[in-house]
Amino acid sequence: MCNSVIAQGREYEKPRKLAAFLGGEDRLVWQSENPFVRWPEGKDWHDLDLCLCGIDLLGTLSKAGLRWHRGSDPMEHIID
Repeated sequence: MCNSVIAQGREYEKPRKLAAFLGGEDRLVWQSENPFVRWPEGKDWHDLDLCLCGIDLLGTLSKAGLRWHRGSDPMEHIID
């Protein structure tokens, strides 16, 4: 399972969907390094349709001014 953000009864599992919830792609904070193993050389991993592993969720949620907590699954970030 990958990271997810749960807010207002909806689950966000892709950067594109999370960006729409937050108000734009500029609200996302990307990881400083590629988190994916065995990634094809030359292919950009900053893809809005991949999972949230490329997103710095703590940085993104803090930048958006949201309060959150972890769910029973530590990969769930639940907006308060």
